[in-house]
Amino acid sequence: MVVNNKVDSLSYDVEAPPQGGAAAAAAAPPARHHAPAPPAVREGAAVLELHKVSLPERRSTARALRQRLAEVFFPDDPLHQFKNQSSARRLVLALQYFFPIFQWGSAYSPRLLRSDLVAGLTIASLAIPQARAPSSPSFNSS
Repeated sequence: MVVNNKVDSLSYDVEAPPQGGAAAAAAAPPARHHAPAPPAVREGAAVLELHKVSLPERRSTARALRQRLAEVFFPDDPLHQFKNQSSARRLVLALQYFFPIFQWGSAYSPRLLRSDLVAGLTIASLAIPQARAPSSPSFNSS
């Protein structure tokens, strides 16, 4: 028996062991999720739960393509958090959206500042000499 499971918008098929042994498996073709099934099938020590899943709504090709493209190019609605908010709250949310330091700045500690300074000096000690190397006279010796 094949049971169709749906997780968010992804669907996949799970093979459940046929009931009635190997003879029944060879005789009966796999049935879709329309066939009634027991709530759980015992397979050794593991229990496989079967759930009835409805078919997804039918969509036109254009609508499906538009939905896919919107999900690829605009995975989140960045303005969703502004809906049904007061003007003051919208201002705070806008500042946090455009300047993320307003969101995480209150949790920033001096220990993190020290770690960030060490990381910045390390990167600068590598990047600045590499950027200046092509302009040095020893680099262009021909």
